[in-house]
This record gives sequence, C-alpha cells and structure tokens, in this order.
Amino acid sequence: MKKARALAVCLLLAAPAALPPVALAQQPGMVIAFLDKNGDGKCDLNEYLTYHVGRIAEFDKDADGELNLGEFRESLQGRSKQNANVIFKTSNAEGGRTLSQKEFLGYQAFVFKQYIDLDHDGFMSPEEWQKLMGAL
Repeated sequence: MKKARALAVCLLLAAPAALPPVALAQQPGMVIAFLDKNGDGKCDLNEYLTYHVGRIAEFDKDADGELNLGEFRESLQGRSKQNANVIFKTSNAEGGRTLSQKEFLGYQAFVFKQYIDLDHDGFMSPEEWQKLMGAL
C-alpha cells in the first residue's frame, strides 16, 4: 500500500513533465491549437502522443530508439526529475535497461488519462489545461 501511494504521488508530480514545454507559457487555446493536428479544435490522446513521439528523438542521445534512465530524466521537467527513478521503473514494463517507444508513450498516455483529461471525454480542453497549469 505504501509503495502504491508513493507511486501515485510521484506520478502526480510528474504530470507537468509530460506537457509540451514550448506551450507552457502560452494561452490554453494556443496549446490546444499547437497539439491539434486534425484541425477539429481539440487535442485527443493520439494527438498528444504524436507530440511525444517526436520528443523521443530529442532526448535519445545515443540514437538507439529508446530512452535510458538519464535520457528519460532529461525528458522530464520541474519536480518530476527528482522522481525519475521511480517513474522510470514503473513505466519499464519490459524490465529492460531502457524505455522503449511503447513504454514511453504508455507513460504519456497514463498522464493524459489521469492528470490532463479530467472529465474523461477523451480530449484536453483549454479549461483542463488551465487547471493543470494552476496546480504547478
């Protein structure tokens, strides 16, 4: 039980790390527009994950297509860097020394579903973005 509670706290603190750094200082509507690839005015999970696919190469310093702990830590922001070890271990479903693209995107999907899409309608709204930024 203690381990589960500690993991939940670490993941909560990591949620802001999963957000687009370019967009952090922007208005909520601009964030949605930045992530909205199909032009429907919304950001769904697939669009959110599409953004994060590109982030893998950004942090994959050894160009092996996966993120080791150090590379993963660099992909995080703020307080979540302090929790990188726990988040990495929890996200590492395959148990290897690196996070595969599937594992990294699985972590990002978890963050989207648990901490971004608060009304669970499948989309990130400007209001949800504002709430998340207010929680930082």
